[in-house]
Amino acid sequence: MVLPEFDLSKGEQLYLLLDGGQIPELERQLFEVTDSPVYQPLYLYAPWDSLREVSPCLVEASPALLDWYANGEDEWGYLLSSRLPLLPLAERLRQLIEVESPYGSCILLKMAQPDGMFRLLIDDEPWLWQAIEQVWIPVHKLLCPNSPAEWWNKKVSTSELPAGKLLRLSDAQWTRLGEVTWLNTLNDIWLHMEKWFPERLGEQVNAPQWVSKWAEWGYGNGFESPRDLLFFFNVLGYLGTAWKESDAYPAITALIMRTSSLTPSQRIEQAAELAETQHRMGTEI
Repeated sequence: MVLPEFDLSKGEQLYLLLDGGQIPELERQLFEVTDSPVYQPLYLYAPWDSLREVSPCLVEASPALLDWYANGEDEWGYLLSSRLPLLPLAERLRQLIEVESPYGSCILLKMAQPDGMFRLLIDDEPWLWQAIEQVWIPVHKLLCPNSPAEWWNKKVSTSELPAGKLLRLSDAQWTRLGEVTWLNTLNDIWLHMEKWFPERLGEQVNAPQWVSKWAEWGYGNGFESPRDLLFFFNVLGYLGTAWKESDAYPAITALIMRTSSLTPSQRIEQAAELAETQHRMGTEI
């Protein structure tokens, strides 16, 4: 990906915040790129040190590291600037390892996940912006699979101090984080269809929009887990939408459209099995 322009004021240091859960052996890779990377794993101390292998890493940006990052994936992380040196900035970020949900439960914040942090940093929450001057994040604003990332830049616009001992996410922030889970589900469906039903995708005028539309339809009709949705898309892959638009497949239509003593998961799994049989045998069920 092409990196954005970095308009830094005097005293601003550019950093990469990288996701160890997305980059295999992240620390080893840093040393392969440059002899002496200046960085801090955020999960360096107890009780999080056992998770160091997947830890977010705060890294001082250098030309070599920026080139390496630019040749990576959108999900690798993002860039930020601060007037603080590495160690004190890492300590500030460690205060965000654990946050509170709107329901009072404590969760680990995926603070190097670009799409998630974009949906939080659009607010001027002091907890999130303490010690950060700017961010540059590759984001997927459209809830559509296989959509390109676009750069989003924001400068700090709050000077308030964080309130309380822990960041408590608002209902709105929690809802926006849910968009990331849904986007990941859509991308998984897209990969599934690309692998098993590429012809069906190829038939669509706008395949990403088609996937989004039918994923919402399936979710709204009770097939809520990622597994349920993959079974539902197996039906679409084998039969298209004929089960809904005609009377050709009454058993499959009934399993998808009508509630019964079976759970939605049981119904859609059976429907997918029947659709596969229909596809292979070419006989009506």
